[in-house]
Amino acid sequence: MVNLLNRLPLLGALTGTPARPRREPTHDEVVAERYRERTDPRPGDWAYAHLLDLRDALAEELRGASGRWLDFGAGTSPYRGLLPGARLETAEMRGGEDLTADHELDADGLSALPDGSFDGILSTQVLEHVTDPDTHLREALRLLRPGGKLVLSTHGVWEEHGGQDLWRWTADGLAAQAERSGFTVDRAVKLTCGPRGLLLLLRYHGRQHGWPAGGPVGLLLRTLTLADRLRPRLVDDYLDRVFGGLGRVEGPAEPFYLDILLTATKPSAPETPERDAK
Repeated sequence: MVNLLNRLPLLGALTGTPARPRREPTHDEVVAERYRERTDPRPGDWAYAHLLDLRDALAEELRGASGRWLDFGAGTSPYRGLLPGARLETAEMRGGEDLTADHELDADGLSALPDGSFDGILSTQVLEHVTDPDTHLREALRLLRPGGKLVLSTHGVWEEHGGQDLWRWTADGLAAQAERSGFTVDRAVKLTCGPRGLLLLLRYHGRQHGWPAGGPVGLLLRTLTLADRLRPRLVDDYLDRVFGGLGRVEGPAEPFYLDILLTATKPSAPETPERDAK
């Protein structure tokens, strides 16, 4: 009987067994879909609420950006459309997603570009993957002109992903690390907070792994997975309607969050005092 139910995707959700595997997408299809999910998140996407919150927060911070900017660890540079008034260049390590990056980073994530080359640095979902986050931040500081702006996002709570995945932060911890690297921190915004983030992760786990059988809690979780399969946007519509205000939060409220968006400035060089006249 269980084997028969496992052949039916909707009933299989109630048994805790994932649906039959579908055709594996090609590499190009995966990259194209990842780009779409970040630029145009839609209800029903696997991480819609989180990617929507991140995109909207980035759009707010990058509004009016001008001059020369660098997407530092660009990958496919999904947020390039948020900087229409800037001249955006990309930097990536050899073997990264973006095979046509303007600048190549070495094995330590460093660039051969001269000091003070850029008016702004964009670093999205990169810091958790680098071997030494301090090196990444100090290199961003070096590449900025005095008064230049850093816009950086990274994870608070998230599953391991993307090959090398080494670090997680709190908002205060990320701000402190940026300050130690020489930046003046302007804001540290928590993204996808509280129930908005918790329910997203719960739904995601059900999609990826299903839930084991056993008791009323297991039945409730498998029912959630079944409802998600029947109407993939059901959870996302609820998150937007009830918890839309938890997409972006500043300050000590909401100690649970999926991501952090930090904006910081490179301090202006101190003026050199004039020598005493003789």
